[in-house]
Amino acid sequence: MNSSNKFTKDIGWKLLSLAIAIGLWFTVINTENPLETRSYSATIQIQNQESLFERGYVVVNDDEISSTRITVRLRGQRLALDTLSQSSTKVQAIVDLDNVIYSYNGEPVSVPVNIVIPSIVNNSFEILSKSVQNVMVDIQPYINEDFTVKPVVNYSDASVRELINAVASPSTITAYGAKSIINSIAEVRVEVTPEKLENDTVITAVPVAYDAEGNVVNKVTFSSKELSVKISMDNLKSVRVAADITGRAAAGYEVTDVSISPDYIDVAGSSDELAGIGVIRLPDVDVNGAQENITQEYNIQDYLPEGVRTVGGDSAVKTVTVTVNVEQEEEKELTIPSESITDNSTTPEGLFAEINSGDINITVRGASSAVETISADDIKASVDLTDYEAGTYEDVPLIFALPEGITMVSEGASVTVTIS
Repeated sequence: MNSSNKFTKDIGWKLLSLAIAIGLWFTVINTENPLETRSYSATIQIQNQESLFERGYVVVNDDEISSTRITVRLRGQRLALDTLSQSSTKVQAIVDLDNVIYSYNGEPVSVPVNIVIPSIVNNSFEILSKSVQNVMVDIQPYINEDFTVKPVVNYSDASVRELINAVASPSTITAYGAKSIINSIAEVRVEVTPEKLENDTVITAVPVAYDAEGNVVNKVTFSSKELSVKISMDNLKSVRVAADITGRAAAGYEVTDVSISPDYIDVAGSSDELAGIGVIRLPDVDVNGAQENITQEYNIQDYLPEGVRTVGGDSAVKTVTVTVNVEQEEEKELTIPSESITDNSTTPEGLFAEINSGDINITVRGASSAVETISADDIKASVDLTDYEAGTYEDVPLIFALPEGITMVSEGASVTVTIS
């Protein structure tokens, strides 16, 4: 019998035996190493952020994404799943930014979460589900902006703290970061806490960015990692505030008073800076044509020399008010009794003067408040007899001493005087 006949002989039984053998093998496999489903947990990893940075963009919410945990359900054979569970390389959840494109409308970009199973497990797995399919990635332009550095010296004694003069070096700094973060910065501070206060003390500290509400702005990179703060102690001085007026009030009106509040302020500065300050002079107030009171407010710091500042904590003077009182003029007639007229001790020695006159009627003018209260008793009438000799003199002119702000309207009042 040839070999081909040997192979085909009882072929049906042979194929049946093969099928039974294969079935038994699968039965053993499924019994000893069956298919199972297991869940694995992983924290999302971001890859290729540097690719975005090279294109001028950064991820704002990378901390949020990197702290997101994802649950993955896998199906595979028991032995393979056991190997995966025992492996030091776990299931990974990857967000790849290599080919992500910035959204020019500023909206976050949806990026898929890819599941990576370690290659050490030489088996195939079926990913049944993952708790997070996509993440929203906030991608923004990477920008920079310069800020003036504000030095802050922490010292418990408030009265002493106000005399501290601190200068940061460098005085300006460049901040780098995502557009929304840099735009939220209101100021950059460098804070130091000296153990004791001495002139020309230098302390180094790191700059910190703050928003308008005083909250720290994170994820900012500065052009200088550390800054130096030079501390010196200023002197204190109380200085008068002054202001003049220019022009004339309208016809029939007059300026009755100029008041400044406060008229003295406390300022601090170096001894050289304070030595040159005798008075703080504000701009002249123009009263030309005024018919009513004028009030002007001034930011006092605008009129202080560089390096000099007001002190007083929360009550430090920031604004000075100048008030010019303008009143309408009025006239009033008064009668001066003849017996009140004197020679004011001007009669030559050894002679006697007799003033012969009736009552004198005069008209005065002044601001309404002054004229309203004035009386004849407020006006002193006299004659000057210094150069007179014995004899009778007619039309000796009267001299009137008027209160401040009052002027004489009537003129030419005179009396007859007999000197003997």
